[in-house]
Amino acid sequence: MTRMSGHSKPLGSNTATSVGLFYQRYLVYSSLAILWVVGFFVWFQSFGFPNNPSVQRWMLWSGIPYDFLDIVDPPTVQSAAPWSWLFLLQRVPFFLTAVVIWIGAWGLGSLTLRLIKLGLVGCERLFFSTCLGFAIVSLSTLLLGLCGCMSRWPLGLLLVAGFIGECLYHFRRQNFDRIAGPPFAGQSSGLTRLGWIAVAILVPFVSVQLLGAMSPQTDFDVIEYHLGGPKEWFLQGQITRLPHNVYTNFPFLTEMLILAGMILYGDWHWGALAGQVAIAGFIPLTAVGLFAAGRRWFSAGAGIMAALVYLTSPWTYRISIIAYAEGGLACYLFAALFAAFLFREPFVAGGTLSQKNAIKLALVTGMMAGSAMACKYTGLTSVVVPIGCLLVWTTVRHVQTARLQWALIMSVFFSVGVLVSVGPWLLKNAVATGNPVYPLAYRIFGGIDRDETLDAKWRHGHASKTYSGWNERLIDASVKLTDVSANNDWHSPLMFGFAPLSLFWWFRRRGQSTVIDSEGSSQRSVIGLTWLYIGWQFATWFLFTHHIDRFYVPMFSAVSFMAGVGACWPGILASGVKPVRGSGIWNWFAGAFILASILYNAEVMLYVGGFNAGRLDLNAASEIAVSPRIRWLNQEFESGHLPPATKVLCVGGAGMFHARYPYLYNTVFDRSWFEELCADPQSEGERLRDVQEIRSRFRQLGITHVDVNWSEIRRYREPGSYGYSEFVQPERFEELQRLGLFGPSLFTSGGHEPDEINGQVFPVLD
Repeated sequence: MTRMSGHSKPLGSNTATSVGLFYQRYLVYSSLAILWVVGFFVWFQSFGFPNNPSVQRWMLWSGIPYDFLDIVDPPTVQSAAPWSWLFLLQRVPFFLTAVVIWIGAWGLGSLTLRLIKLGLVGCERLFFSTCLGFAIVSLSTLLLGLCGCMSRWPLGLLLVAGFIGECLYHFRRQNFDRIAGPPFAGQSSGLTRLGWIAVAILVPFVSVQLLGAMSPQTDFDVIEYHLGGPKEWFLQGQITRLPHNVYTNFPFLTEMLILAGMILYGDWHWGALAGQVAIAGFIPLTAVGLFAAGRRWFSAGAGIMAALVYLTSPWTYRISIIAYAEGGLACYLFAALFAAFLFREPFVAGGTLSQKNAIKLALVTGMMAGSAMACKYTGLTSVVVPIGCLLVWTTVRHVQTARLQWALIMSVFFSVGVLVSVGPWLLKNAVATGNPVYPLAYRIFGGIDRDETLDAKWRHGHASKTYSGWNERLIDASVKLTDVSANNDWHSPLMFGFAPLSLFWWFRRRGQSTVIDSEGSSQRSVIGLTWLYIGWQFATWFLFTHHIDRFYVPMFSAVSFMAGVGACWPGILASGVKPVRGSGIWNWFAGAFILASILYNAEVMLYVGGFNAGRLDLNAASEIAVSPRIRWLNQEFESGHLPPATKVLCVGGAGMFHARYPYLYNTVFDRSWFEELCADPQSEGERLRDVQEIRSRFRQLGITHVDVNWSEIRRYREPGSYGYSEFVQPERFEELQRLGLFGPSLFTSGGHEPDEINGQVFPVLD
C-alpha cells in the first residue's frame, strides 16, 4: 500500500544518512496523516442521516456483528416476501443479457480504437475501449429506434459482430505507436498480497451491487422517465417524441442501454432488469480506470486503493442499484480527465508528442467528454468545458512553435469528438422540437409545446438557489462543502479521509535526478489538476443546479482517485530509499481505518442503501415495488374484472413504468391532460366544460378510468416545490361525480392522517 516504484540504488552520498532522513520525514508525515484521519473520522461520525433522520450513525456500529450474521442466515419474518439462494437462478437470464451488451460494447470500442490507431494497452485499453463501446451501443440503439428497427436481431448481430471482430483482430500485429507509460510509471513490487486482499473485499461488494441492479425500481425519477421512456418506445416499436414526458428529450446514453436490454430480452418488464445490470457495469468499469490511472502515475497500490475506495462507497452502491444516469456520468467524467492527462503527459515529462498522436488523443478526449454530456446535460459545464480548456491550455503552454495553430487543431478534433458522442442527441431534438437542447434554452431556441408559462415553471423548478448577498452565498457554500464531504447519508469516510493526503505529493524532493524531477513534476501536475477539476465540479453544482445531492456524486470518481493516491502517500519518500524496519506505522493505522470504514459502509448500504431484492423471489419483489393503486389496477385488468378496452387517465402521477394496462399521463412540467380535457378555455381554468363535451373527449381518447394521485399533487404543491395546476382539486371530482361523468371511487388509498386520501380511481360513466 505504501511502497512506490523507485530506484534500488540510493541517491544520497551516504546510505545511512538517506535512511535516517527518510525515517525522520516518515514520522512527521505519519503523525500529520494520522491526526488528519482521526480528526476527520470523528467529525464525520458527528453527523446524522439527513435523508433518514430516524437512523443515527452511532446506531450502526452496535449492530454490525448481528447484521452480518443475518446476511448469511436471515431471520424468519412473518408475512415477508419469500427468499432463497435458489432465487438467484431467476437472475441468470438478465445477467447473461447484460454480459452480451458488455462484451459487445468492449468489442465495438476496441475496434474503434484500432480504427483510430491509438495504441493503449492493458487496463487502459480495456477502460477506454469499453467506455467508447457503451457510447456506440447507445447511439446504435438510438439509430435503430428512430428507424423503427427495434428487433433483437440487428442489435444482437451488431454486438456479436463487434465481439467476434475484436477477437479476430486481437492476435494481429498492431502497426501503430503505443501510448506507453512514462519510465517512472508505477509498477511497484510486493503488492500482490494487497491486490488479492482488495479483490477479496471487492467481489462481495460488486456482487451485491449487480444483484441490487436486478431489483424492480421504486425511485420516482427512475420509473417516471429513466425506465418509463424506454418502456413506451419499446411498446410502440419506435423512438419518437413523447410530448407528455418532457424528460425523454434529454440525452439518454444510459437509458438506451436499458432499452437495449428490453430489446434483447424481448420484454419491457423483465428486460429492464437486464438493462439495469448493463448500466451498473459503469461502476466496475470506473474502478478499472481508477486502477489504471493510479498505476500509471503513482503505483499499483494507489490504483488498487482508488478502486477500493470507489467500489465500497455507499453512494456508488446506491447509483448501482438505482437506475440513475450518474453512474455513467461519473465514469465518463473520469475518463475525460484520464484522456486529457494522457494528452499532456509527454509535455510534462519532458518528452514530445507527435501531432498525429496528439490529434488521436484530442479526439478520444472529446468523445469521453461528449459521452458525459450524452448522459446528462450537466456534462456540458462539468466536463466538456473544463476538459476542453485543459487541452487548449496544455497546447499553448507546452508547444514551442506554432502554438495557436496547434491549439486550433486540437480544439477542432476535441470538438469533433464531442459532437460525435452527443451530436446525434442534439440533432434528434432539433428535428423533433426545433431546439437542440430541449427543454433548456427556450428563450434562445424556442421549442414545440413550450410557452413562457411552462418555461418559467421549468426554470423555477431547476434554478439554483438565490441569495441576498455574497455573505449568505459564502456561508451556504461552506455548509454545502460540509454536505459534500461528510454530511450525507451515503458518504464514505474513506474518500475525504484519504484524499487530502494526496497533497503530500507536492513536497516530493527535487534536484536528485532528471528522472525523479520529471516524475515528481508529472505527479504534482496530475494531483493539482485533479483537485482543480474536483473544485470545478463543486462550483458548477453549487452555482448552476438546485443542489440535489446525487448531482454531485459524479465527482466522487475523481475524489476516489485522489483518495487512492493519498492512502499511498509514503511513496513520496521512497526516492531511492527502501522503508526501514519500523516504518509500517501508517500501514497498520490505514489498514484499521479501511477495515472500520468498510464495515460502516456495508451497514449504511444495508440500512439506507435502497431497495435491493437480493435473494427475494422476483415476482414478489415486483409486487413490493408497485404502488397500491397501480398494483390493484394491474390485478383487476389482468384478471378480466376491468374491460379489455380499459385506458386510465393518470392525474398527478407520472411514475407509470410498473403499469401493465393502457394509460395516459403527463409529467408536472407538461400540459395537464385533465385540465386540457375538462377546463373551459374561456374561463382560464376556473370552470368546467359542458359535461357532454368532456364525455365526448374522453370517448375519443378511449379513457375509461381516472387515477388521481393526491399524494404526488400535495408534494408538488409544497413550498419550494414545482407547483401543480390549481384546476385539479377534490371539488372538481366531486362535481364531476354529481354531473354523472364519474362513478364512486373503485379504489381509495389512505394517507397518514385519518381523513387523508392519497389516491382514488374513478370509473368514467357512459
